Amino acid sequence: MFPTLPGQAHPELSPLSIARMLWKSKLLAGLVWIALGLLSAAIIYSLPATYKAEAVILVDGQKVPERYVASTANADIQDRLAAISQRILASSRLETIINTYHLYDREKTHLPLEEIIDLMRKDTKITLEHGGSQEHTSSFRISYEGRDPVVVAEVANQIGNLFIEENLRTREKHAEGTAAFIEEQLQQAKKTLHALELQVADYKLQHKGELPEQQDSLASAMARLQIALQANQDAINRGEESKALLQNSLNTAESAAKVLERTAARNAAVGASSGGDEHKTAAALQAELDALRLRYTEAHPDVQRLEQLLAQARRSEKAAAAPVSHALDPPAPDLLQQRERIASLETEAKLAAREIEFRRAERKDILAKLAALQAHIDALPVREQELTALSRDYETARANYQSLLDKRIAADMASDLEHRQEGERFTMIDPAQPSAKPFSPDRPQLLWLALTASLFAAVVAGLAREFKRNVLLGEWELPPDIPILGRVSPIAIPARARGPVLP
Repeated sequence: MFPTLPGQAHPELSPLSIARMLWKSKLLAGLVWIALGLLSAAIIYSLPATYKAEAVILVDGQKVPERYVASTANADIQDRLAAISQRILASSRLETIINTYHLYDREKTHLPLEEIIDLMRKDTKITLEHGGSQEHTSSFRISYEGRDPVVVAEVANQIGNLFIEENLRTREKHAEGTAAFIEEQLQQAKKTLHALELQVADYKLQHKGELPEQQDSLASAMARLQIALQANQDAINRGEESKALLQNSLNTAESAAKVLERTAARNAAVGASSGGDEHKTAAALQAELDALRLRYTEAHPDVQRLEQLLAQARRSEKAAAAPVSHALDPPAPDLLQQRERIASLETEAKLAAREIEFRRAERKDILAKLAALQAHIDALPVREQELTALSRDYETARANYQSLLDKRIAADMASDLEHRQEGERFTMIDPAQPSAKPFSPDRPQLLWLALTASLFAAVVAGLAREFKRNVLLGEWELPPDIPILGRVSPIAIPARARGPVLP
């Protein structure tokens, strides 16, 4: 070793210098490495072991095909898992698990309950595993870390069972809630439909005979009434003709009867005059005179004769001469037959008049019915528009009710499916098992890292010692322009004879 002269700059290090420095400090570096290695090993093996247990839960699909029964709890599995995780990892449930399995007893001595629950949340992990597609979750893992492998496995299985139970409860609750909501909407739709049915029924009842579907029947009724009106008019015309004929016949019969009566009176007057009875009353003579005047003129001898007799009778009555009464002869058979015919004709005329009055009343009724039918027909467009509006609302309500009824049936089937646990469910296919190997710390790896760090620290310590001495390690550290005259072998100097090194 060659000492460095005062004021001389330390030469640049070379690999030979570093090797020389390490060789010279091999004892120190070895001791430091061993000491640090032993210390690190002691610390690593004193760390508490942490065990990890995993439970694999399969997302088992619905047993009944979707085309037969559609599930109402069809939320995304990831969203459902997130919601279930929030409920499972709630403070109340985690506190129950902590107290049941006596977890974190050491931490309870110096940490509050909230921090202990946060520790358990950090130690509990849920990992999703995708199936054939990245968007479809086929299973998930629930892991828990702790110090006791048996307890860790039990806790992982307990959390997995909680996920299974919560999923069933959530799906049943969701299905029941959906069914209850649809049932409520169905009842409301039923009330609306019933109210619209009553409105339509009331409208049809109020406007009976003016509805669009009655147009054909109205037209048929109109045609029938027109035919009946024509028949009625024909009957009235026939009645009028019959009445006129009967009246003519009656007038003729009455005229004939009067003629027969006058003839009978004239014959009686002639017989009386021929028998010396000239005291016939003025009234009888006046009647005979009137009857003859109907048939004869004033120039007829019988008329003139009766006028003379009438004048004499009136003079006789004025003279208070009482005429002598004679018994009247019974009417002639022709006159009786004529009178019977007159009575028959009067009866038939009265019947014809009544028939005409009946037909006219019937005509009035038919005309009133025709007017009412025409009013109904005129109101058809308005009623059709109003009924269309009511029917449109009714059909909409009926379609909505039918749709809700179908959904209610589907919701009831889905709810029954969930109650029978035939829907999508979680199944624990791989329960957590106690681990024989701790999950952390990884002692071999930590030990290798610690030994490597210790070796690096030992090398640094040896180099630092040589740097502190600041001596020349060999001729390779001299400048190239300095010649080397010779080499001196190391001289072993006893410790007692050692003194200070001269500069």
